Amino acid sequence: MTNEQQLFDWIVVRQVSACNWIVLSQFRRRNDADSYRQTVRRFCPDRVEVVFRNHLTEFRLGG
Repeated sequence: MTNEQQLFDWIVVRQVSACNWIVLSQFRRRNDADSYRQTVRRFCPDRVEVVFRNHLTEFRLGG
């Protein structure tokens, strides 16, 4: 994991099926991730978005 990837400790993901998730965005602070999740939820209330701590795994944005 590169230094730039380590700067983003929090990710917001969307569940697309029982086993598949899409990373929507990455953040340095938990409160920024929570605010983003709340904003996304206003536009798509029927979808599931979750905030996770990003550690030891590389994630790519998008699907």
